[in-house]
Amino acid sequence: MTTTPSVFTAHDVPDLINALPTLFGFRPDESLVAVATSGPRRRFGFRLRMDLPPPAEVDAAAATVVRHLLNQGAEGAIVIALTEQQDVALDLLDAVHGILDDTDGIELIVRARADGRRYWTDEPGSSPDGRPYETSDHHLSIVQAVAAGQQILPSREALAGRFRPVAGERRRWLEQTAAVVLDEVVPQVARTAPGGLAATGMAVVVPTLDRARAGLPVTDGDLLRLAAWVSTVSVRDEVWGLMNRENAAEMLGALTTVSASVVPPFEPAVLSLAAFAAWLVGDGAQALIAVERALKADPCYSMAGLILQILEGGISPDHWAGLPTAS
Repeated sequence: MTTTPSVFTAHDVPDLINALPTLFGFRPDESLVAVATSGPRRRFGFRLRMDLPPPAEVDAAAATVVRHLLNQGAEGAIVIALTEQQDVALDLLDAVHGILDDTDGIELIVRARADGRRYWTDEPGSSPDGRPYETSDHHLSIVQAVAAGQQILPSREALAGRFRPVAGERRRWLEQTAAVVLDEVVPQVARTAPGGLAATGMAVVVPTLDRARAGLPVTDGDLLRLAAWVSTVSVRDEVWGLMNRENAAEMLGALTTVSASVVPPFEPAVLSLAAFAAWLVGDGAQALIAVERALKADPCYSMAGLILQILEGGISPDHWAGLPTAS
């Protein structure tokens, strides 16, 4: 998850660059990052990261960044390109800057580019050769974040590893266990009246979900039973309806645990729920990684497609009011 310490104040561009791992949960590279700010103290809010686009797609990437900032109600924007490809970085920053100049309501507070050793800004007196800077895992922003319980990974690839399908001997074991669980769950589903399926499934799911949310050990069999039951639409929607901004971080932790052990045919529902929890937390990186795996497992899975639309549209979780209840 990406919980940003509110007490850290960035004083300059190197401070901002060193704080980026606390905003995304990993140290971004070959990326464009944009951070929305609000209020006179320019508090950090929504943030996005995208892979550096090829030169031909610079204008489209810039338009996407500004659209997301607008959708999130940004009052100010910090935009930083981190790459060895400084020509592309400059073109991209120019494109973002140009669109923001034609956009009412968003002030461009910082635009900078960096290559891991030197950084460039538009500040008066900036050298065309850039200024040296260093990144450190002991920077104050990172120390504060880690002390507050945040885990910071070395790269997006490491973050993606949280949702990578299990492999090897453990996968074979889980597939065998999943077959046993299916033999147990399918007859239960078959003999349960449609109107009672959600309650029957939640009686199995909630205790396991509560243990996982509390960080307590959960057996493979219980994880796979949870995954099997949430693969039914009625139970999935009950779990979905439990989520809110207050419990989203716990739900994400629990569903990430399930995702690490889930095997076909249970992947789409579990990964979609994890993606939704990540979106509610404000962690678009984890949400996208989870939903991409869900869609790889089932390209037509409607919940995953909906979450992808939410992410691509830059819709803020502040707008989430919960699932509609039956009248």
